[in-house]
Amino acid sequence: MPPPSGSGHPSYPAQEFRELWLRQDPRELRRARWLAETAADEHGFEEDESFRFVFAVNEAVANAIEHGSPSPEGHILVRAASEGDELSFEVHDWGSFGPSLPQADALPERGRGLALIASMVDEVDVRPTGDATIVRLAMRAGARA
Repeated sequence: MPPPSGSGHPSYPAQEFRELWLRQDPRELRRARWLAETAADEHGFEEDESFRFVFAVNEAVANAIEHGSPSPEGHILVRAASEGDELSFEVHDWGSFGPSLPQADALPERGRGLALIASMVDEVDVRPTGDATIVRLAMRAGARA
């Protein structure tokens, strides 16, 4: 598989990382969850921390599959990275991100993914890079204890 735009190394510094190239297909969510679960277990997350992390990852990857654009080869890239007490997960797609604000009186059934992700983890960052969009979520072990 080709590397993402740039050098193919994690977009954020990290001591260790694992990555998967996923087809833009909802059936690939199980592979993303497997990577998130494995990383959370290896990082030493408690059961509730692991659940929140995997839930947030699933939402971020589902958004990329549904709303993002695949690489020219038809893939999105996901990376789990560990540094110190922080575990992060990046979702790279090759689309452009334009956040929209819901109407003040509206309670939409959709479009709340980033807010949901943010409620589950310690940090969420959306970074448009010109030729791609990177969504990074991060969680620290024991941060909400």
